[in-house]
Amino acid sequence: MILDSHAHFDLILEQKGITETDIINNLKSTNVRYAVQVSIEPRGFKWSRDFAERNTNNGIFYTIGIHPSSKADNTELESFSAFTAESMQADSSKLLLGIGECGLDYYRMHQPRDLQIRSFEHQIDVAQKYSLPLIIHLRQAMDEGLEILKRKNAGYGIMHCFAGDSAAAKRVTDAGFMVSFAGNLTYKAAVELHDAAAYLPLDMLLLETDSPFLSPVPLRGKPNVPWNVLHTYKFISELKKVPVSRIEDAVAENFLKLVRS
Repeated sequence: MILDSHAHFDLILEQKGITETDIINNLKSTNVRYAVQVSIEPRGFKWSRDFAERNTNNGIFYTIGIHPSSKADNTELESFSAFTAESMQADSSKLLLGIGECGLDYYRMHQPRDLQIRSFEHQIDVAQKYSLPLIIHLRQAMDEGLEILKRKNAGYGIMHCFAGDSAAAKRVTDAGFMVSFAGNLTYKAAVELHDAAAYLPLDMLLLETDSPFLSPVPLRGKPNVPWNVLHTYKFISELKKVPVSRIEDAVAENFLKLVRS
């Protein structure tokens, strides 16, 4: 059994020639037992929840979050808080995996630094209110992001699309977060990621596609899809010199720790 802990199905479906039925059938045929639809802005919240509800028997979960590159003024933050409260009261509340993706992105800087921090801290507060894990995006902002998490005593969730070496991975796990690798782990030049993955204990490991981005080798350059995560499973299995089945079991066990019963 394999899983994709982070995908953007709404963006995948913007591609021509692929339907929701195609996606679900491919997940089944490739043994992807669980996948997570990750929200990045309020206009996608309802679709994400509806998608998970339609496909609850197919192992689909969803998140609610505002990406650090997305607009997050008072209106967006209020919409986020209200939708989270509503979703936690819904019959499908167990399908809400967590809050995110949220965090800081000082690489793109599509939003001012102070607004990114405000949005991040607000989402941390909501996650803590409902005891939900955080799905975190930190790009060129690891030091400040980890400091915010420490200050707010937030140590529960996933460091999505991890970027860093083994020392950075240790800082993340010491802070209480699982480390999730995407398809860029398979790139030959990603030596820091290889170092981090070789170091990382199996009980802190998750894998993802971040579809439709970051297709793994040998599919690099093509739009990504959740079932491509199999290539990342194989790569980390070879890197850590353990059977793929052991990676599958560890990732599944780690993921299910985040799912509320």
